[in-house]
Amino acid sequence: MQEKYWYYMVQVKSSIFYLDIYAERSYKWDRRINAYGAIASSSSIAAWAIWKDFSYIWAVIIAISQVLTAIKEYFPFGKRLKILRPFIEEMKMLYIKMEYDWYKVANGELTESEINTLLFSYKKEVTNIEGKYLNEEILLENKDYLKEADDRTDRYFETNF
Repeated sequence: MQEKYWYYMVQVKSSIFYLDIYAERSYKWDRRINAYGAIASSSSIAAWAIWKDFSYIWAVIIAISQVLTAIKEYFPFGKRLKILRPFIEEMKMLYIKMEYDWYKVANGELTESEINTLLFSYKKEVTNIEGKYLNEEILLENKDYLKEADDRTDRYFETNF
């Protein structure tokens, strides 16, 4: 049962790294879209006045900027960030409790039955947190993010345990 607890704890930590990566990438895309819109709308007017020969290029840039601004709310990046931030924080707090309890599990202070009960309570809490934040938003699996999360998890456990 000790091993089962350990593997679940590692799985939760890996999930947190995965969510962190997802949030980082979503933030980058959201920031890029915002930056493009800001730069395009503010610089295009000046550029249009300066380079009248290429005014159609600037008109296209402005049009793309306006379209991006109009459809931005339908992109998943901003919505994901609103969901992922509190989701990640709750998962991190849960993981801290799991790691704290690992000491008792690893030192044999708990019986198999107590470990099973503890593990069940953590699984239930993870399920509740996931249900709270992911009921409307589906995070598509990304193999690159998974690989990076696994690498971060390996480094974390090599360093800390």
